[in-house]
Amino acid sequence: MSADAIKKFLENATQFPDNTPIKIGDTEVPLGSLRALNASERTQLADKMKEIETQKAELNDRQQKIVTLATKAQAAYDAAEEARRTAGAAPAVKPGDDPFADPWLAPVKKELEARDAVIKGLTDQLKQTLTTVGQAATIFAEDRWDREFSAIDFGKREKKPTRDELLKFATDNNLVDRHKFPSIRAAWEKMSEADRIKEIEEKAREQGREEGRQQLLASRIPPPGVPGPGQAPTLPKPNPNGADLGDLYADAIKDPELRALLEQLPQGMA
Repeated sequence: MSADAIKKFLENATQFPDNTPIKIGDTEVPLGSLRALNASERTQLADKMKEIETQKAELNDRQQKIVTLATKAQAAYDAAEEARRTAGAAPAVKPGDDPFADPWLAPVKKELEARDAVIKGLTDQLKQTLTTVGQAATIFAEDRWDREFSAIDFGKREKKPTRDELLKFATDNNLVDRHKFPSIRAAWEKMSEADRIKEIEEKAREQGREEGRQQLLASRIPPPGVPGPGQAPTLPKPNPNGADLGDLYADAIKDPELRALLEQLPQGMA
């Protein structure tokens, strides 16, 4: 595959989306991981593929020459065989005999051996290239996940999930980033969503309790010039459908201190 063909293949996101599986050696990676390679890595890959294409063209040229030589050798061999048959001197060919032992075919054997050596060399180079690309894609993904994991603030939670647990959660729930990679950050946000909601509700409840306590304490202080306890402020009516502060009155009577203060208010004030 030429460098231009590789470039078009990587840029054709419509026909080949990022989740298209690409098998590199024994490793299967999404096409998006190859698109995420930087310019230097793409250039190295393109140069290597171009080199292989050049070697392939040279191999095809050699093969053509071998075919021509083999055709001529076959013609000479057929003529010699015909002459031997006519003369009646040709010995019978025994099963297992090496046909290339004939002097006419010795050059053909030599060329075929040279061709096989070139093919083996090209095959080994291609395997090495595919292994290198697969390793580069794996290293890129691992480093990206490590950085995401180290940037997460787990707060004061005693039990923290491991990177592999978050990665599995992201894979199982299809939580991916803009490069279609499983996102550890998105996995943690989804996994800790219930805890965050609980913390917000607890904070709002505590804030409402504190505001009620402050109001009750303030009501015990008489205004200047007025004897006796001051006028207690009218408490808000219980609101079961409250949003942030919840049922302030219900929460207040659960607190022993606030409940004692409420019981000391004049009748009709609580």
